[in-house]
Amino acid sequence: MISQQILPENGFLGDVLALRRGVQADLAAPLDAQRSIRLLQSVLSAEIVCVLRYTMIAVSHEGLKTDWIGEEFQAQANDERKHMRMAAARIEALGGVPDYNPAGLAVLSPVAGDFAKRVAENLAAEQEVVAHYRALIGHFAGRDAESCAMLEEIIADEEDHASDMQDLLASYVG
Repeated sequence: MISQQILPENGFLGDVLALRRGVQADLAAPLDAQRSIRLLQSVLSAEIVCVLRYTMIAVSHEGLKTDWIGEEFQAQANDERKHMRMAAARIEALGGVPDYNPAGLAVLSPVAGDFAKRVAENLAAEQEVVAHYRALIGHFAGRDAESCAMLEEIIADEEDHASDMQDLLASYVG
């Protein structure tokens, strides 16, 4: 997996890993409404950082200079925004209040570095998000079919995003 190669400098990946670590106790405990809400809040937070990251890249030098790069990342940001709304709606359905202000995330800092590096960082973070959502599906399986279905739909898009980034990275670097 690419994530170990760029972990020290990848704030985006660091954020996803921190979100995963933050819910480990909830994954190890019996499922109840409050734990479900906390687990789904990690999904909402991950989607928020994806929206911000991809929007920043869409309007970066590369995104503005090359229309198709800007359009690709804006499309991905739009998908992530849809996922964000899905997670927030599920949190509300379970009686929670979505937190749209995830504190302490590195992705809220400016994105620096060359374009290929940023795409590689995005790829690593997308792969980690998919692994996180798969773990959540395993936890919800047999107990919360709606959350499982939502996460499965989101994973399909996230896997497409990862594939797009692999292709972009290969064409940009290759």
